[in-house]
Amino acid sequence: MKRQLLVLAIFGIFSNTYSQTILKYETHAILAESKNSMKLAEYIDPGIAGKSVIWNFTELKLTENFEGTAEQAGYSEEAQKFPMANVIVEEFGNHFFFKVSEDEIEQYGFLSADKLTLIEYDVPFVKMKFPFAFGNSYKGDYHGFINKSCSNGTITGTYSLVADGLGSLLLPGEVSYDNALRIKETKTYTQLVNGMATETEIVTYRWFINENRYPIMAIIIKTFNNADGTTTMTTQTAYNPLMFNKPGSVAAANSLAGEMGFKAYPNPFNELVNIEFSLLKESIVNLSVFNMNGQAIKQLIDGKLQAGSHSETLSVKEMLIPRGNYLLKLNVNGVETSLKIVRQ
Repeated sequence: MKRQLLVLAIFGIFSNTYSQTILKYETHAILAESKNSMKLAEYIDPGIAGKSVIWNFTELKLTENFEGTAEQAGYSEEAQKFPMANVIVEEFGNHFFFKVSEDEIEQYGFLSADKLTLIEYDVPFVKMKFPFAFGNSYKGDYHGFINKSCSNGTITGTYSLVADGLGSLLLPGEVSYDNALRIKETKTYTQLVNGMATETEIVTYRWFINENRYPIMAIIIKTFNNADGTTTMTTQTAYNPLMFNKPGSVAAANSLAGEMGFKAYPNPFNELVNIEFSLLKESIVNLSVFNMNGQAIKQLIDGKLQAGSHSETLSVKEMLIPRGNYLLKLNVNGVETSLKIVRQ
């Protein structure tokens, strides 16, 4: 394959620095007086963990909208039961009571929408530690007391969080998010009420980006081992539709594609597609082609490139790729951006 290299003498300044997605107190802590609009969807498999993953959720089927809100705990009568909490989150009428600090987010309580179930944690569940990036993890124990329809009991459990994935998140409407960070949260607990024990496991996958405070997408899987010996499972999938209106480029929302002049033409293509991008400084670069299942098809560039403008030509005759959709992934110093290309 023939590679062309053009170095420009004059270079513009990029509007943003390249950065991996890192959850920080300033950008991702729960913020009082804020809202998080989401769309519910049918369950979809959360996909694999790892780096440079492609999570292809373009076939997600929507069901309904919902909105979560956060407010200061001091304005709520229910918050009097949780003096440590400073923020309340409401979703579907349920209330979650959190203490948000610069180091972490702790959950101190829960009140159901019908107000019949109240949980007070004397050993809180740590929802997030700051900062949190790919590969980070932590775990712990939590304990609380339950008041459920005039019956009292306890809840005892363990939790673990791991940032297990970093890659491209593809959603309906030709929308994608590069450098999406996936966090897997696993909670297991035992509720003991009136001598009856229920074992529960909740596995939640959340995808974050630097530019949005709350998750772009979430998948929740709950498994209940009931006191009568039966097992039930429920699932819930949701994503944030508001970010769809903030594309960073034609093919990849909130990516670095526009900043680096990353483009492919003609697109759709038949036999040849030209790929161009620019570098602000000397960088370690990997340019590869993936299918929509996340499998690497061809590595086009892998090594150090000088600052300037670079181009590459992808030949169908050399690669023998069938007609369909593919993803070009450009990794510059460990930070990825992507473009979808279509072979007709």
